[in-house]
Amino acid sequence: MQYIYPAVVYKESDEPYVMVLPDVNIVCEGDTIEEALVEARAQLKIYLECVMKFGANLTRATDFMSFREEHKDDILLLVECDVKDEGEHEISILF
Repeated sequence: MQYIYPAVVYKESDEPYVMVLPDVNIVCEGDTIEEALVEARAQLKIYLECVMKFGANLTRATDFMSFREEHKDDILLLVECDVKDEGEHEISILF
């Protein structure tokens, strides 16, 4: 199943890019936006897998339009992650 959460990106002049996913309390950084995005996806996957494994309540993603209103002057991205649910199995067919 695919999950998508909004993220805000901050950049200070001589500092790395900082990406924050406020709905799931994830903060990561990278020398480029792409590096920060890769790290955000990895951390989001770990978060989602833990939520599923331990049966915790999954935080619902904030609606992007309301998120955009709240962060009018910031760089915004959507971070997506594919995670298998407990009952979901990957099937491979070899020919």
